Amino acid sequence: MFGRQKTPFHVVVTAAFEEARLRGDRRLGTEHLLLGLLHHPDAARALGVDLEGARAALDDLDKAALRMLGLEAGDLPAVPRKHPRVPSTALTSSARAAINQAIKATTARNRAKEAPRQLALTLLAQRRPDPVAQLVDQLRIDRAAVGARWEGSAA
Repeated sequence: MFGRQKTPFHVVVTAAFEEARLRGDRRLGTEHLLLGLLHHPDAARALGVDLEGARAALDDLDKAALRMLGLEAGDLPAVPRKHPRVPSTALTSSARAAINQAIKATTARNRAKEAPRQLALTLLAQRRPDPVAQLVDQLRIDRAAVGARWEGSAA
């Protein structure tokens, strides 16, 4: 999918797979891509969020969803999670579309530098019910200010 080179975009997507695996999720979604972006220093600065805060916010969203079903996280039996290898985690259709859009918005020449930025912009453009839109709202990320901050961090 990304060849053997370790570009910043490759690092972001690989980190997203690892975030999904650590959470025990079987599929990599757009919310995992946002967590993966937070492994990229320029993206974290532009988004104005740290990785631990984003992980906690995603956990809070999961707990809120369980409460809507009348469950508390402590009510669930402890299930040993299998930790699949990164390549066995499937992409959701919206995550695949976000990755493809970020790639298409770049050229081969500028992809290494621009693809993380394009992915961030693509994720910020998502609307509910996409999980990343809920996470962005939970984190109170100012969608309009991200582009300006990203440009400032590149200088």
